[in-house]
Amino acid sequence: MLRRKCASVVLLERNGIVQAILNAIGFENGVLIRTSLGVTLGMTQVLLPFMILPLYSAMEQIDRRLMTAAQSLGASRYRAFFRVYLPLSMPGVVAGAALVLVIALGFYVTPALLGSPQQALIAQLIRIRTGQLLDFGGAGALGVLLLVSTLLILGTSRLLVGKRAGAGSSTISTVRGLQ
Repeated sequence: MLRRKCASVVLLERNGIVQAILNAIGFENGVLIRTSLGVTLGMTQVLLPFMILPLYSAMEQIDRRLMTAAQSLGASRYRAFFRVYLPLSMPGVVAGAALVLVIALGFYVTPALLGSPQQALIAQLIRIRTGQLLDFGGAGALGVLLLVSTLLILGTSRLLVGKRAGAGSSTISTVRGLQ
């Protein structure tokens, strides 16, 4: 994983490939290294599989005949997607979003490599407080804030998935009862 992060530095640096592409399409001063946009791109590259895998797992379990049934009852493809498929895939969306948010809270290396000290994330602030400032009380407070944030995200996602799972299972049992 460290190779990917170092590759992000090489790609986003001032004379890198991404800079050359941005210059070619007309963005002359499109600097990405040491900016929040560069950090966002680097974190997206690392975190994208953590969103895709739960989403794929949830979508793989949805019975495709439900979409066909909705369309045979007069719904357009878009309406069938938004009224049937999307609500049934919401547990995967919520699980992926919670996983990505919790992992992103503890990110340290990618923002340290691609970002600037003025735009430090909470993990970097904890390191600075303990390593350079020797402010263990402040670092502990930030750690507690990080823990509470993580617990809130996980609790909220559990509530959302619990409500969605109950609604989705009743929908599936109702449709299967009609067969």
